[in-house]
Amino acid sequence: MSKGIQILLDSNRGIYIPQHFAEGFAMQCTDGEGWEGISEKDRETLLAGTDADWYWEAWEDVLNCATYTDADGNVWRLYQDGDLFAICDELMTDDDYMAFFGEPRE
Repeated sequence: MSKGIQILLDSNRGIYIPQHFAEGFAMQCTDGEGWEGISEKDRETLLAGTDADWYWEAWEDVLNCATYTDADGNVWRLYQDGDLFAICDELMTDDDYMAFFGEPRE
């Protein structure tokens, strides 16, 4: 797999991927490194589990807004297609992008 694509959670977790993401990954940015763009309300909703009102809406917000800046300044975003991935466009080659997404980079 490309160094610009990292699997975070596999699809075996099913509907619990959002909850497990909220439980297992740093949700706030610290010292310039970490996940940003996740509201405390969305985080609490995901932590409450699949029976929580607005669980899927909160997850959609996280998928659309969350970014992670690593120690080297690379910005990662979330992508879910069964498995949950962290994707860094800058670290992916055009071939990596084509192999992963099945279409050329624009």
